[in-house]
Amino acid sequence: MDDIRGAGWSAQHSIWGQSMTERSSHPILSLTDGMATRGADVILLVGRVLLAVLFLMTVWSGGPSADYLKSLGYFAPAAMSVFAHVVEWIIVVSLLLGFGTRYGALLAIVFVVIAFATAHRYWEFPQAAQSLQFTLLSKDLAITGGLLLLFVTGPGQLSVDEKLRR
Repeated sequence: MDDIRGAGWSAQHSIWGQSMTERSSHPILSLTDGMATRGADVILLVGRVLLAVLFLMTVWSGGPSADYLKSLGYFAPAAMSVFAHVVEWIIVVSLLLGFGTRYGALLAIVFVVIAFATAHRYWEFPQAAQSLQFTLLSKDLAITGGLLLLFVTGPGQLSVDEKLRR
């Protein structure tokens, strides 16, 4: 039985020696295993779309402006703003289409890590702004976790990557 990573993936390829479709350790814990396995491709598509929409919302609303990047101390903030917009569009297209998905996920991880390392250092903000910045940092950490999962699992069957593989 193939797992959500597609045909040809075997347990020996897994870091822990088990495929993701093997049942959980206890019958009570395995109630959702079949659901996850049967719906894996649709679930991966929905996850990719949700991650892409997040980046789309950012870039569509103006993304990191030159003034904002200047306030953070970036060099050449106007050029960096344009560069950030281009990178975000690449991420959006990659994740939506499932094209170069693992590269898109890695690019997104780098983008998000740079964002939280430079923009969401909540402890540097005035007390009144720390809560918002902490929330943004937490959101970025969660997004990074989702992108890491996407990098490991790949885009699923409903992707350009899968069509090109055949």
